Amino acid sequence: MENRIVKLRGLELENFKNVKYGKIDFKEDKETGNISNILGIYGQNGSGKTSVINALYLFRMVISGQRLNPNFCNFISCDAKSAGITFEFRIIDKGETYRVFYKFEIRKTYKSGAFAENIEMGNDNINSLDFEENNNINSLNHSNNRMNYANNIGFSSNIDYRNNMDYASMVDDKNITVEVFKEKLTYSKLEDNQWRKSITIVDYHMDDEDYTFRPIKNYKEAANSTDKKVGFGIAKGLSQENSTSFIFSPKTFSLLLTSFAKTSPENSKIMAILRNFGIFNLFVIQNDELGAITTNKMIPLSFMLGNKKVNKRGNIGLNLFDVSIIDTDKLETVKKILEQINVVLNTLVPNLKIEIKNYGKETLNNSREAFKVELLSVKNGKQIPLKYESEGIKKIISILSVLIGMYNNENILVAIDELDAGIFEYLLGEILEILSKNAKGQLIFTSHNLRALEKLNKDLVVFTTTNENNRYISLNNAKVGSNLRDFYYRGIMLGGQKENLYDETNKYEINYAFRKAWILGNNNDEEKNKRE
Repeated sequence: MENRIVKLRGLELENFKNVKYGKIDFKEDKETGNISNILGIYGQNGSGKTSVINALYLFRMVISGQRLNPNFCNFISCDAKSAGITFEFRIIDKGETYRVFYKFEIRKTYKSGAFAENIEMGNDNINSLDFEENNNINSLNHSNNRMNYANNIGFSSNIDYRNNMDYASMVDDKNITVEVFKEKLTYSKLEDNQWRKSITIVDYHMDDEDYTFRPIKNYKEAANSTDKKVGFGIAKGLSQENSTSFIFSPKTFSLLLTSFAKTSPENSKIMAILRNFGIFNLFVIQNDELGAITTNKMIPLSFMLGNKKVNKRGNIGLNLFDVSIIDTDKLETVKKILEQINVVLNTLVPNLKIEIKNYGKETLNNSREAFKVELLSVKNGKQIPLKYESEGIKKIISILSVLIGMYNNENILVAIDELDAGIFEYLLGEILEILSKNAKGQLIFTSHNLRALEKLNKDLVVFTTTNENNRYISLNNAKVGSNLRDFYYRGIMLGGQKENLYDETNKYEINYAFRKAWILGNNNDEEKNKRE
């Protein structure tokens, strides 16, 4: 066991997309305190599965202090003024266990020029944190340069798939944007097998005119000079103007950690560990990323590499349709990624490995040296461009490095939307069974393929319902070892669960609709009148 472990215990959604209220929990063993490592989310189309993945992506943006894109206002339910997300974590730090809650709320607001051309959807302005072994902050490096996690490895292609999000349509009013107007960070400590009274680190409300944040005691301790009071005021204004978190914006975060390090070291430690987790150890893979694979535009390689000196984590995008131009650092990183994933890939798809072909040097506009490269699929000694491989193989390649990281590192959380898309269902079942039994980290995934239900314990799966006020449930009366797939089918057809699992469809109505649509489409009025 590592000295520091962070696990997601659960999350709650309020007025988030089509979820009025929904709560999801990872199973926690009452005796050992161990939290399960797999959580699958199943349900019919449009029932709230992707909302969970979107919420985790939004959390990563917020906790890293990044500017939120105006399109995120579409995450708020149409008939609601705001949306809230609550996360519960377990943190174990050198034998001490904490229960940490972080809630933030977003709302629409009006700002002139909200859709500025320089707003980016990716991993811009993520700040790095360096920790000493004694848990004190060694340094806070806030960079204005575009960064991808901790290592300045960005997308190697000029294709930015994040600008084409399938989960949020463009708002009509170009002055509408979104702001984080409420945040609350609390924790309690486990002592003598009991949770002590909850402690609030920061309780922030943008509309509070009396104090920049509460509790008042914490504010007075942190803002103990005129300069610091002014600094917090400026930080509040900047977070509002830039659509960022207040707590985790670079300026506020630096001020709070500096102050808490002297007055409340535990507060400082909790904040730093949580932010570090969100930036470095949380990987969220959405449909828009994998959609680039389907269109053969590019393949995003989500990766986690490390050694005793440095850890590299992030994404690198490589062209599929054409060669990619990458610098020396990215080339070495891609080589290392391929070396890593080929070890596992060969066991999933026998005799298959991926190679990178270097077509030679090229000089960039900034005079830096770069290389023209292409990914190749090699099977039984025969090379073909990777773009000609199946969608399933390209998807496995895209996510395999972070799955390797999740399998071996208990601090890694990987969230993947539609994990099953393009992957042979038998192979999917085998992968999930192995991960559920042996992985150290955590995986959240959505899927339509029910093969996984034959391989996973009932405690590792939640199902969406038709009730927007209680969107996620576990199945009642499902026994350990029973075929969860069959049990789910019975719940759909016969009911017996605390919520309906499926908006009923009628195959006869579907059949008639197909015929009627054809008649309407072909303007056959005579035939139409005859049938009606």
